[in-house]
Amino acid sequence: MRASSLRYLMKSGIRNLWSNRLMTVASVGTLIACLLIVGLAVLFSINVDNMVEYIGEQNELVVFLQLDAPEDYHLTMEEELSQIDGLGEVTFISREEAMDSVVDKYLDGDAGLLEGMDTDFLPDSFRVQITKPDQIDALVQAVGRIEYVDKVEAPTELTKTLVNIRQIVNTFGFAIIGALVVVSVVIITNTIRASVFTRRKEIGIMKYVGATNTFIRIPFVVEGIALGILAAIIAFFIVWGGYDVFVRLIDSNATSWLSSVTSHILPFSSVALRLMGYFMASGILVGGLGSAMSMRGYLKV
Repeated sequence: MRASSLRYLMKSGIRNLWSNRLMTVASVGTLIACLLIVGLAVLFSINVDNMVEYIGEQNELVVFLQLDAPEDYHLTMEEELSQIDGLGEVTFISREEAMDSVVDKYLDGDAGLLEGMDTDFLPDSFRVQITKPDQIDALVQAVGRIEYVDKVEAPTELTKTLVNIRQIVNTFGFAIIGALVVVSVVIITNTIRASVFTRRKEIGIMKYVGATNTFIRIPFVVEGIALGILAAIIAFFIVWGGYDVFVRLIDSNATSWLSSVTSHILPFSSVALRLMGYFMASGILVGGLGSAMSMRGYLKV
C-alpha cells in the first residue's frame, strides 16, 4: 500500500471520531472509567507488595548457639549466615550483652540482684534480617542445619500471613484488570460497530469496486486505537493527580506506626512510566481488537 493511501486512511479514521462524536465521548468516558479502575488496581497491588515486603523485612530470625560452642565460633557462624540467600543483616549478641539486656529489662538495671549467681546459662545468639519472607520455612531449616545451632526462633505465622496477603491482592488485581479489559473490548466494539453501520452502504460500494478488506478496515482500526490512546492519556493524568492527593493526605494524617509503613508508598514518579505503558498498551490493544471484531459481518458482500 502506498504511503499516500495509508495517510488518507488514517485521516479518515481520525475524522470518524468527530463524525460520531457523541459515541466517541461516551466510549472515551467509559474507557477512562475502566482504565482508572485498572490504574488504581495496579497502584494498589504494587504498593501493597512493597509494604508487605518492608514489613516482612522487619521480621528477624533469632539463632541461639549451643552453650558448648567454641569461643570464637560466632565469627564462622556469622559468615555462614551471611551466605544464605534470603537472609540480610546479621547482628551478633554475646551472652554478656544478653545478660545486660535482661538486667535492664527485668531488673531495672540493678545487676546486684544477680550477685553470686551463675550467669553463664545464657547462650550467644544472632538476630538475622529476613529478606525473602516467602521462603521462611526453608530459611529456618537451612539455619538449623548449621553446626552448634541450638534453636531457631522465627515469626513463621506472621510472615506467612503477610505473604498470603500479597498473593491475594495480586490475584485480585489481575482478576479486575482481566475483567475490565473484556468490558473495554465490548465497549470499543459497539462504538466502532455503530460507525460501521452508518457507513455500510459505502463499504458495500467499496467492496464492489474492488477495495480489499484491509483497505476498508484500516480507518476503523485507526479510530479504535485513537479512542484507546485518548482515553489512556486522560486516565493517566487523572490517576496522577489523584494519587498525589492521596499520598499527601496519608502523610499528613498517619500515626507514627502507620507512618513507618506508609512511608514506603512509592512516589508516582517511580511507577509513572510503567503505568503509562500499561495504559497505552491497553488502549492500543483494546482499540485494535475491538475494531477488528466489529468489522466482522460487514465485509461480506
